[in-house]
Amino acid sequence: MEKQPSSVEELLRKLDSTIHEPVRLGILMILHLNSSLPFSDIQKGLGVTSGNLNTHLKKLEGNELITKERTFVNTRPRTVIYITEKGSISLKKYIKSLKHILIGMGEM
Repeated sequence: MEKQPSSVEELLRKLDSTIHEPVRLGILMILHLNSSLPFSDIQKGLGVTSGNLNTHLKKLEGNELITKERTFVNTRPRTVIYITEKGSISLKKYIKSLKHILIGMGEM
């Protein structure tokens, strides 16, 4: 059985820093609901620049939380982003950690 952390501070330290960043959390949440989306849909949904989104996607891809598929549609490049199984599991663990933090704070 997993030992329960002794404090909210300990729980906060254990949050996955890759997911904790708001844009990366948003990417994973959107993909969890849709399993895959074109780059442009994610960009519009989060209201970020393409450069900013690319930076966050590289971090997620480097941690194997997402994969990308590049294709062409009528000679135009199209990138589709997929959440991996590891990405789904990591997101669920992150959400569980947040729930523990809220419980530790008395659900304010």
